[in-house]
Amino acid sequence: MSAIPGPAQIRQWSEEVARDPNTLAFLPLAQVYRREGRRDAALRLCLRGLERNPTNVEAHYLLGCLYHEGGQAVKAFDEWDMALGLDSEHPGARREIGLLCAEREEWGSALRHLERAAAADSADEEVRDVLARVRARVGEPAAPASAPPAVRVEAPTAQAPAAPVEPPAPVASGWDAVQGEFRALSGERGVVGALALDAQGYVLAGEMLAGGTDRAPEVAAALRGASSEAERALRHLGLGEWQGMLVETPETVVRIAPASEGMVAVAARREVPTGWVLRVAARARAVAERLLGAGGAP
Repeated sequence: MSAIPGPAQIRQWSEEVARDPNTLAFLPLAQVYRREGRRDAALRLCLRGLERNPTNVEAHYLLGCLYHEGGQAVKAFDEWDMALGLDSEHPGARREIGLLCAEREEWGSALRHLERAAAADSADEEVRDVLARVRARVGEPAAPASAPPAVRVEAPTAQAPAAPVEPPAPVASGWDAVQGEFRALSGERGVVGALALDAQGYVLAGEMLAGGTDRAPEVAAALRGASSEAERALRHLGLGEWQGMLVETPETVVRIAPASEGMVAVAARREVPTGWVLRVAARARAVAERLLGAGGAP
């Protein structure tokens, strides 16, 4: 068990978080807030930290625990699932998903996750007890005995004429590949659209659907200048370079982030976990930077 940090350490983390938006000190500070019962403060700190560190496994795990403690089981599951997607051996995320599946009476999934959690920590009594109950519900059928393979003798057949060789399919250009990647991002769970914009705010790739219609040009026009305005405001306040912003409406969550000379925008439905939006946006940013670094649109 890790030692409980003292007041001096907590104060150091607090000052570091206030001074450096990119610091990883948000994570131990959020854990302290959680232990103190300040769940809302820990939740806000985790969400802000994940904006800068969308692939931080422990932050996704902690955010899942905070959601679960707040009665938001669906969001908790999604955060733990993201943690496992980033680290398939993460013991805490595996354990919590297994217990949650057992609560939902999803016995097959519970069995799979809890068996691996028990193998990782055989001293975890709660996992052992729940696993025993799950096994009692689903049973443990023995693996069927494998029959010896049948020997099949085929009569010789006449040699079929060789099929004509098809010409190779044309290789997609780098531009087409990027367009395909942005379309795939727009098809991710709960995502409304993903856009890459150039330095002038014009759409380079992607789509943004509203009512079945692509509203990318209107969205781009609304966002035009957002990057320069954010950069100007942060420079004026002495807060460093902007790394992104998160905009929430009653219907959607929108992540906007700089990408090379342009920026990206990813929108998702309001019920989608923020961590998932940040993760999709990080992927969109990587694709956009590859595109813009290659010179933009053909």
